[in-house]
Amino acid sequence: MKKLFISVSMLAAISLPQLSFAWGADGHQTVGAIADALLVGTKAGAQVKALLGDNNLEKISVWADCVKGISPEKEFSYTSTGRYPECAPFETASGIAAMADYVKRNNSDCHPGKGEESCHKQYHYADVSLQHTHYQTGITGTSDHDVVHAIRAAALVLQDKPQPEPFHIKDKAEALALITHFTGDIHQPLHVASVFLNADGKIINPDEVAHDQSNSTVGGNALQCPCGNFHALWDDLPLQDKHGRMNAVLSKKARTLTLVSSPIDQLPEMWANDAIRDANIIFAGTQFSKSTQNQYGSNWSIGLPLEYEKTMQNIKEDALSRAGAHLAQLLQAIWPE
Repeated sequence: MKKLFISVSMLAAISLPQLSFAWGADGHQTVGAIADALLVGTKAGAQVKALLGDNNLEKISVWADCVKGISPEKEFSYTSTGRYPECAPFETASGIAAMADYVKRNNSDCHPGKGEESCHKQYHYADVSLQHTHYQTGITGTSDHDVVHAIRAAALVLQDKPQPEPFHIKDKAEALALITHFTGDIHQPLHVASVFLNADGKIINPDEVAHDQSNSTVGGNALQCPCGNFHALWDDLPLQDKHGRMNAVLSKKARTLTLVSSPIDQLPEMWANDAIRDANIIFAGTQFSKSTQNQYGSNWSIGLPLEYEKTMQNIKEDALSRAGAHLAQLLQAIWPE
């Protein structure tokens, strides 16, 4: 198959370490809206209403990304006022104080290594190599505070059970905001799986060969395509899906899904396995250039097969509908009828 393969300059602005913004606001709000629709008339829906009041899952789905505007380096002040419209509801004095409080509690207890993000930012993703078909704690790219464990921790808080270190979730309302967001994150394939490359652009298995951080594409953030950053390409929604235009269609699709029943603590791992499966599809037929270096580390160009846009649209819409259905499933398991 012919491939579109164009090398682009490695701009610092699109070569940052993993930013972990799965789906963007539109995607996360879509996941929340689907779950809101599926929970109407259920005990779980009533519990959500009791915790959120005038808010709903759609509105609070972006909170865990909005808190990234809190800067520990600037005395935990909020530095993103007015930058993201979806965060405006939280940019009140009390809202900013709540975000700062969360970041303080979840900033460093995971003991970030050199070059690693604050703990709460690491809660949003894993970085499992494509050679693995299943998520397993302990392999490269996993940790006790990755997205799988973050969903489990929030679920424990919602069940009135102790949460493990390094998580410090204040209460059920905060846990609900987090679990809504992280469930969206875990359904974005590049928030769970990644490709690891050597200097020649050859795929390697970091669990079988000697490697270092220079081999990681950090969830596709170190991959550049003609349209920019590869991770950002997958975060974005097709135009027809933006601003809630497909919520009704995707909610209808979510109602038709056959969901596998499993204990609450096993659900996040199952969803991670689905994401790894999807990641293998999105990397099928791609090619990589030799690496180049900038101030942030290694970068590669990625060549995409023709008609890749159609592949993306299908996977994204399927993943969003599953995310909404799985979020509703999880909350109904926590608060059964």
